[in-house]
Amino acid sequence: MGIGQISLLVDSPLRTVSLAFAGLDAEVRKQITRQVKTESKPIWFEEIRDRASTRLQQRVLAGTARTGVAGLNVRLMAGGGKKLSSGTPTADLVKATEFGANPGRTQTVRSRKGKQYQRRLGGRFPAPRRGGYVVYPAAKAAIPRVASLVVQTTVRTIHETIEGVSNG
Repeated sequence: MGIGQISLLVDSPLRTVSLAFAGLDAEVRKQITRQVKTESKPIWFEEIRDRASTRLQQRVLAGTARTGVAGLNVRLMAGGGKKLSSGTPTADLVKATEFGANPGRTQTVRSRKGKQYQRRLGGRFPAPRRGGYVVYPAAKAAIPRVASLVVQTTVRTIHETIEGVSNG
């Protein structure tokens, strides 16, 4: 099981919602997915931005944060797909920015002309921390909130659909 995944093997409200979601009309499923995406985005962005304390963390991690929703699966992502003003891809800096790095460590870098050289990491990154500085703690706080959101949104939408049919 990956980091931050919730198992549906245990009897829980998420399992019940998942089973109910599978039996819904396609239009209702789309409506639920759309609502979950719009409401989970601010939760994730808030958690990430609250924890990004340095400018590098803000640019590399908070600036690239995004969510993806497919059905009831919500993906909370950060750290890729953009470049810094220096031209450095954020994906190259994600690991050191999130987990820290040893200042004496060297990294092989390729210049624009293709020449390879060694660069010391220096004091740009914080000390190594296994649990991460920004994304992992943010995910730890955001996952229960997003799971609750998924359950509430699905139950509310099913209830509104049933009432709409019976009142109509």
